[in-house]
Amino acid sequence: MATFELARYTIDPARAADLVDRWQEAVAAIRARFPGLVEANLVRIDDATWMDIWCWESHREALAAAEAAPHIPEAAAMFELIVAPPSMEHGDIVVHA
Repeated sequence: MATFELARYTIDPARAADLVDRWQEAVAAIRARFPGLVEANLVRIDDATWMDIWCWESHREALAAAEAAPHIPEAAAMFELIVAPPSMEHGDIVVHA
């Protein structure tokens, strides 16, 4: 069953361009290690608040990638930009229309 990963975090607004660059590098590195990543989206809520909305083939794959991400250099470089503890949730898709 497909799973969404929702992560919300805050960065220094002056680092937005860095976030976009590092986010793309992190996604490529994670996708190379975890092929169950179906889709990844970076969403800007306001100047400082951002969300990742990722779709995974399974809940198991999403959790495995989340656990490994801090140890993947490209993801760790992106995480360095986060100024407050992020929130992260995983949820299984029940109905897709």
